[in-house]
Amino acid sequence: MKKIILLILIISLIFTIGCWDMVEINQWLFPYSIGIDINPDEGDPYIITISYPNIYGIGKNATQEDRVYVVSTVATSIFQGANQLSTRLQYPFYLKHLRVIVLGHELSKDGKSIRQIIDGINRDFVINKKVRIVSAEGTARDLLLGTLDAKRQEVIEGALFSMLRNDKKTSRYTPQTLTDFIKDTDIGGVALMPRAAQHGEDLKIFGGCIFKDYEFIGHLGETENRAVALMRGLVKEDLIDVPFEGVNLSYSVTSANVKRELIKKENNLGMKINIVIEGTLREYIHEENPTRREGNLLKRMENAIEKVFKEEIDRTLDMLQKKYKADALQIGEYIYKFHPNIWKEVYKDWDEVFSEMEIDVDVKVYIRGKGLVE
Repeated sequence: MKKIILLILIISLIFTIGCWDMVEINQWLFPYSIGIDINPDEGDPYIITISYPNIYGIGKNATQEDRVYVVSTVATSIFQGANQLSTRLQYPFYLKHLRVIVLGHELSKDGKSIRQIIDGINRDFVINKKVRIVSAEGTARDLLLGTLDAKRQEVIEGALFSMLRNDKKTSRYTPQTLTDFIKDTDIGGVALMPRAAQHGEDLKIFGGCIFKDYEFIGHLGETENRAVALMRGLVKEDLIDVPFEGVNLSYSVTSANVKRELIKKENNLGMKINIVIEGTLREYIHEENPTRREGNLLKRMENAIEKVFKEEIDRTLDMLQKKYKADALQIGEYIYKFHPNIWKEVYKDWDEVFSEMEIDVDVKVYIRGKGLVE
C-alpha cells in the first residue's frame, strides 16, 4: 500500500505545473496617479508623469523616508512613457491598480489629443475602466509634485483618489470615471470633469470642467456644479448658507428627489424638472424667540432656501444653454432612453435644440428637523 501511494505521488509530480514566469509583488511598481501634459518643446508630444508609492517607506518599520516618488518623461503615450521610465527604475510598472488620471489644462483644450489618449486607455486590458479622471488647473506634473507635500497625502491610494471617491458628501464637484466620461460624451456630446489645484500645502478639488466632443470649453463654479448635480439627481447630502431676515440660515440637505418630464411642442421640445429637497436646520438664531415653534417662520425659511437654489439653477441653465450650448444636464440621454423615436429626430441638431429648449425647474424645500433645539 505504501508503494502504491509513493508511486501516485511521483506520477503527480510529473504533471505539476509551476509558475515559471511569476514575478514577486515586490518586483513591481504600482502607480496610483498618472499625469499627462502637452510638451511645449520639440520631440514627443506629451509629458508623462507617474506617481507611485515607495513600499520601503510604508508601515511602522519603514526603512526609507520618502513615501511617494514622482517621475516624468516625454513620450507619445502613457504606455510608451511607462516603458521609458521603467528603463530608469529598478522594476517595471504595473498599471492594474492605477487610480487617477490627471489631464493638464493645456492638454484639455486639445480635443484630438484627449480623444486619442482616452481611446488608448479604454482599449488597454490592464487599466481599470473605473479609474478617476480630473483636470488640473495648471499642469498635471505640478499637481502631482504638489501632492508630495499635501497634508492629506494617503500613501497607498493617493490624496487625489481619496478625495475623488463617490462617497463624498458634497456636490461642489462631481467625481468622474473613465467609463462615465466616454458614455456621457458619446450619447450627449458633453461630459463634466472635476477641477484640481494645489493651494499652498493643500490639494483642492472644486467645480467642474465642461468637455464638448472631448474638448474643454469652459468651467463651472462650485455653486453651478451643485445646480447641475441637483437637476441630474446626484445630490445626496450638502450644506447651504442662506441670508434670512438679517441673519445667516444654515440648511443641511439630506435628500433630493428629481422627476423629469419631456414636453413635446409644435416647433420645439420642453422639459419640466421637479426637485423636492428635504433637510434640517444646522444653524439659526431668531431675535424674537429662537426656540419657538411657528409654522409661518419655517415656511418663510423654506421659501428663502428655495429662492437661493432657484437663482443658482437659473444662472446655470443660462450658462449651459446660451453661453456653451452644452447639455451637461444629460437631457439628451434621458430622451435617448425614454423617448428613442424623438431622439432620432433631434440628435443631429441636438446642440441647437438644447439651447432653445424651455426648461422649467420647480424647486420645493422642506425643513424636516431643527436639530436638538426645539
